[in-house]
Amino acid sequence: MAQNWSGQTGGTYWMQRTLVRIIRHTDIRFVYGLMHLWLVWYVLVRPCERRGAYHFHRHRGRNPIMAAMDVYRSFCHFGRAIVDRFAVYAGKSFDVQVDNRERYYGRVHSKDGFVMLFSHVGNTEMAGYFLSTPDKPMHILAYGGESPEVLSRRIQALERNNIGIITMQPGDMSHIYRINEVLQHGDVLAMAADRRMGDTAVTCTFMGDEALFPAGPFRICRAIKKTVLLTFVIKESYKSYHVYTNELAPDMNIADHYAQCLEQMALEHPYEWFNFFDFWAN
Repeated sequence: MAQNWSGQTGGTYWMQRTLVRIIRHTDIRFVYGLMHLWLVWYVLVRPCERRGAYHFHRHRGRNPIMAAMDVYRSFCHFGRAIVDRFAVYAGKSFDVQVDNRERYYGRVHSKDGFVMLFSHVGNTEMAGYFLSTPDKPMHILAYGGESPEVLSRRIQALERNNIGIITMQPGDMSHIYRINEVLQHGDVLAMAADRRMGDTAVTCTFMGDEALFPAGPFRICRAIKKTVLLTFVIKESYKSYHVYTNELAPDMNIADHYAQCLEQMALEHPYEWFNFFDFWAN
């Protein structure tokens, strides 16, 4: 049975504040090393996420032993992604390469708003820091359940990059009005489309099986009839990221195309798969 995400980054308020302070005064590779040791305990006490990662690696054809080993590798990459997020909060920067840069910035400099669909392959949040410009504000549709420390740090980092947050709460539809305002104004709306949180589901073929995706993002894309860009942010080295973008035609089945692109990226970068919640339908 597919499970919904709780919408919150792990760790206590004290742990998150301490991590920012350590990163601010330490080589990030040292923090990676400490994190790898701590992850042994983390993987053991997180059965839900461990099971989701294991099912993903089994779906990509790994035998049970290799899939179990791959779970730890995936969590190591995930830990680095979390450290990198807090590194941005601490004021550190990364080198970035953007595919189709000219086309992307052509969209940014146009008068029309557009939608960016993200996923949890790679470091989703970093795209906001890498792709923002002073010419066109970006607004990230985010769940409202984050911890105060993460939310505060995130807002500070985003505001430095001309990015705002549209908060979405289960059962509250007020974010729909804000979305419409943003796109009518010609801004960018960014949202993930591969994790469910109290949302109805759409079924797509993913890695040869039926998988459940949140219906909301695709309904928004169909309703607003704006350009949609699929965006993936992949870590290449401890100091660099690669951003992949793919523009969808207006007449495409967005959900199916999203699932196809997600599958391709997940298979090419399997240890960057951070959707640890099993969304296969069976």
